Amino acid sequence: MSNPALGSRGRKILVISSVILGIVYIILSYFVGQDAFRGIDYQSLLTSQDIISQQFDIPFSFLTIIGSTEITVLILGIIFLYVLIKIRHFFFSLSLFFLIFIIELAGKIFIYHPLPPSVFNRYSLDFHLPSSFIVNTNFSFPSGHVSRSTFLVVIILLLIARKNWSRLNKIFASSLTFLIFLFILISRIYLAEHWFSDVLGGVILGSSLATLALGFW
Repeated sequence: MSNPALGSRGRKILVISSVILGIVYIILSYFVGQDAFRGIDYQSLLTSQDIISQQFDIPFSFLTIIGSTEITVLILGIIFLYVLIKIRHFFFSLSLFFLIFIIELAGKIFIYHPLPPSVFNRYSLDFHLPSSFIVNTNFSFPSGHVSRSTFLVVIILLLIARKNWSRLNKIFASSLTFLIFLFILISRIYLAEHWFSDVLGGVILGSSLATLALGFW
């Protein structure tokens, strides 16, 4: 069902934006495969680990859990039920979320981009969720954690904007959501789970699919 608040022009803009972001993602993928980001990737990793205290190892490791498949799919299900029950829309285009797994797997198979060396890794928890082994190759582009988190954040920010809250409450909720998202991005690089280019690719991929989902709402 269409979102009457957007209108046909608004939906068209969203779909066009999604296509543009998709093209940017393809171009970025090419340059990543050509190793064009090596200097930026290494420098961002070294800089993040130099300026951030190791006391953040455990908190940032928990952010890895938040961006996992298990947690993000749970959040997606909650959003779907909320929209269905409260807004009375069948938000079927949320299923575009699952395209992330296909595109992520393709990138991690066909785009030559080795993972950060394990000597830099700072993940500090004694366990990994089962989903950590689903898409498990020697390459790292794009970041699935970031792609999924970006998709959800875009949707959540729209839902916050639609709420009948005071402006102050909307600013607080949006700021808190964005702050958690920002820490997730930083944690991916700081923990040496991904390179800067992987994170950038994840943001663009997640934004493209989320924008397309909103365009078809």
